[in-house]
Amino acid sequence: MRLLVTGATGFIGRTIVMRALGDDRITEVVAPVRSPAKLRQQLAREGFADQPKLSIVEAEAPAWDLRNLGSFDRVVHCAGVLFSRSREEYFRVNVEGTVRLLETVGGNPRVVVLSSQAAGGPTPRGQEAKKLTDPDRPVSWYGASKLRMELAVRENPPDFPVLLLRAPMVLGPGDQATLPLFRMVRGKVWPKPGLRAKHYSWISSGDLADAIAAWFERGPQHGLHTSYVASGSVISDSDLMLTAAKISGRRGLLLPVPQIFLRPVALASKFIPAIGQKVPSLTPDRAREIWPDRWVVDASDFREATGWSCRDTLEESLARTLVWFRREGLV
Repeated sequence: MRLLVTGATGFIGRTIVMRALGDDRITEVVAPVRSPAKLRQQLAREGFADQPKLSIVEAEAPAWDLRNLGSFDRVVHCAGVLFSRSREEYFRVNVEGTVRLLETVGGNPRVVVLSSQAAGGPTPRGQEAKKLTDPDRPVSWYGASKLRMELAVRENPPDFPVLLLRAPMVLGPGDQATLPLFRMVRGKVWPKPGLRAKHYSWISSGDLADAIAAWFERGPQHGLHTSYVASGSVISDSDLMLTAAKISGRRGLLLPVPQIFLRPVALASKFIPAIGQKVPSLTPDRAREIWPDRWVVDASDFREATGWSCRDTLEESLARTLVWFRREGLV
């Protein structure tokens, strides 16, 4: 069985590659990346140096042409732009790159395209969870690009089965987005955006890899599908901070900060490089995702279709993430 994984230098794609390398059913893993040297170095640090069934190919979205790579049985498309100060870059890579992949990939594979909860937008006011039947209302360029990606696939669906998988916040080893969280709890005061509690769906990188595998094994055999996927638990912003502090062995003061005071910081990140470099996710665009109080999704359809269920707790996921950061000398 041949597997194609894009975005393998990102922590989600890398998790899927490492899982696949340990799966005897998969005979070859092909990873098109912009920097093969970077991926080799990353995998070597994870204990996966010199893997005979791994083929690393130099290619970059959206210009990649995968026709010369042969036929595939499964494809996991993780490549994309997460943080940018350019709307055009989001759409160029996230939309055009996905369309190009589906046009040029060989064979009759089962394909999972990693979309995002951001494509649907936050939970509608008065609801516990957002459903696929609710209107899509992204609040960021990133979310809008993921929604446009989905629409582009629906406008010209391929003949092979495709799942557009809307993932929420993903936590796990290698997740650079949580690095500021662990660094923050080393201090004595921990500012929390907003006076009210914010609630989120989430999933660990390991559970996400298992969910994708479950769809390959037990999901629909034909057609184009869209699903939310998430852990069975809902967490709050305070849960994130307090759990990170607990496993770090730190104590401090959790300080809710009115959001009006954080907006200028997000705006300043556009013009002051030092701020943007310190917290790359705090661009004016992605900061729009901070303001809503509820990002919770209903993933029951996916669980019913695949029989998948999550295994990891928040504490377990953050603990593994912290071990990784310490090993890399980042905290």
